[in-house]
Amino acid sequence: MNERLDRGEAPIQDVSEYNERDRDSLTATVPVHLEIFGIPVNVRTDKKIIGDVREVVKEWYNQDMLYHLKCLEGDDVADLSLVRGFEKFGDNWGLEGVADEGGFLRLVWKNNGRIDQIAFCRAPVILYNQWDENKQFYTRAVATKNQWIELITRGLRQSECMFMTPEKMKRYGVETEISRIRIEEGVAEVMGHAFCSEYLPNMPRALLLRDFAVAYLNRLLEISK
Repeated sequence: MNERLDRGEAPIQDVSEYNERDRDSLTATVPVHLEIFGIPVNVRTDKKIIGDVREVVKEWYNQDMLYHLKCLEGDDVADLSLVRGFEKFGDNWGLEGVADEGGFLRLVWKNNGRIDQIAFCRAPVILYNQWDENKQFYTRAVATKNQWIELITRGLRQSECMFMTPEKMKRYGVETEISRIRIEEGVAEVMGHAFCSEYLPNMPRALLLRDFAVAYLNRLLEISK
């Protein structure tokens, strides 16, 4: 099993309560592999880790936006103004890392004077997946085949939805009394930690931060091995 995180395994979360209040409601949640916590803090916060990550993030983001725009084709209610100016990775976009209190780099994206960021969340999160109508757990392959937009709507107090197999989820969290993998019931839950973004108004900004965090955490996973 490939334990590296596939960015499509971490779909963007649309927190419904925020949307109902007419506020920014999209957030990126990227789980942290358990072995990464064994890396010394001074290594995890070394900016050299993301020194050459820009080209990786650029490639992923451009691929993700092509897919996202394709998903929006024919959607009469889609607000295309939300993606205008974000169709491709900008030459003037800056990606930086700043050591923070959580023992990781806080990942910062600078774009024309605006700053968006995604950082390690100290509070644990519950990672969740379930069966689809064919009694198979959701995966990125299933989502792509059906051309689903990379967006999951959930409540503010509901678990973070992942498109990850139960076996792989065990590498990113632990089972507890309240969070367990129950294959016979079609439910997989583990308690883990994640990088979380602020609430954002559109998909491009959430996708960029998601991709940045995945690239950084996969670099750390390589080091942990």
